[in-house]
Amino acid sequence: MNAKVEPPKDNQPGSFEAAVPTLEHPTVFDEFSAISRRVRKRRVVLYFGRSTFSDNTKYLYLADLARSAGHEVLWCTFDKSLETALKDAGLPCFNLMDDINRTIDLLMHAAVAVFCVNPSESLRGLYSMYACLAGARKLQLWHGVSVKQLLLKLIPHLGISDIRYRRPFFMASQADLVLSTSSAFDDFWYETYGAPQLVRAGFPRNEVICREATAHERIGSELPPEATKAFSSGRRNVLVVPTWQRGNPTFLMQPGFFERLHKAAARYKVNFFYKMHPLYHDPSKTMAVAGNNFYAIGAGTDIYPHMKKFDALLTDYSSIMFDFLLTGKPVLSLDIPPGTHQNFEPDYSLVPDVPFRTLFTPANLEAQLQNALDRDDKKAERGEMVEKIFETDPLMANEHLLAVVDRLVDEAVSLQPEIIYPATAAA
Repeated sequence: MNAKVEPPKDNQPGSFEAAVPTLEHPTVFDEFSAISRRVRKRRVVLYFGRSTFSDNTKYLYLADLARSAGHEVLWCTFDKSLETALKDAGLPCFNLMDDINRTIDLLMHAAVAVFCVNPSESLRGLYSMYACLAGARKLQLWHGVSVKQLLLKLIPHLGISDIRYRRPFFMASQADLVLSTSSAFDDFWYETYGAPQLVRAGFPRNEVICREATAHERIGSELPPEATKAFSSGRRNVLVVPTWQRGNPTFLMQPGFFERLHKAAARYKVNFFYKMHPLYHDPSKTMAVAGNNFYAIGAGTDIYPHMKKFDALLTDYSSIMFDFLLTGKPVLSLDIPPGTHQNFEPDYSLVPDVPFRTLFTPANLEAQLQNALDRDDKKAERGEMVEKIFETDPLMANEHLLAVVDRLVDEAVSLQPEIIYPATAAA
């Protein structure tokens, strides 16, 4: 005999921590997915990101709120401090950990879900939470032009027998629409996600490179006071951004590199602002060497409202270098011969073949830095690259994408059953 199940009392909060272990089961995933596809959707758009307030979904979320949208807009997070910061600013935010029943209800009924990183990261890898979004239309903005093989294109390199790869690949590959900033990348994004539709528009985060950021857009971009003061020091300012690497650090992550920057700061009268990739959470390495015109920026800090203040960008192969082209300033990139770092990245065959970068090696770092700052012989090439990788107006990114969001909401809530009239057919 089956045990009697008592129905929950109305409005009784459910413990997220207690419920999740029992929900992370393949059967629950199948059931939640099936239910989500049957539930009538509400005019609700959910925005997901990292644990900090940053990247493309941040800017589209704020643009959605700033207009008279015909739907409810919510930022979704597991982070209490971020929830508090947004609500203190008058911005609607939903904490996914507050009440498991309210969370399931919200995800089940959402018309649209917008992501800019792998949903596995935004939802902490929880199958059950992602299953609740099965019936929502999912728009993926990602976070930049890539010289890395990503997701489904990594199957030949990493395989999918390991759940550490299979689950993120699965969750990401369920996107319905994926942003592609240029026809040069359409094949790449299709092969990466397998999504049936691509959206031609710019990255929302790039708007603040081309205009002043609003007060709300500056939330999450706060810098240490000494770093803010450095911008008005009269020295040139260089942003240093190593990318996320798969356990194989580049020169930009080594102690010797920091020592070289300290010496270059004094010699060339430069301020260096060093920002780790958001997936690196331990700031001790950079904080330990901060000082003497070297400023450590928090890994989760949104640097985009400050981007145009920098005189150059220095990276190994971060996607930020492509966005930085919109400032018109030099981009220095580590010269990594194919096969000497990873066997599948960086792969510059994934982007148009334009020599826009000022290449440097550990041997000529200082000379190339001086060349980029004082002579800058790559202006024409950078302009050519911008034309090839951003085919729409960067200042129209939010407007273009919100037109898509509006259409998706209308489609989701307008679904109606087909009515069959047996009597009429018989006559």
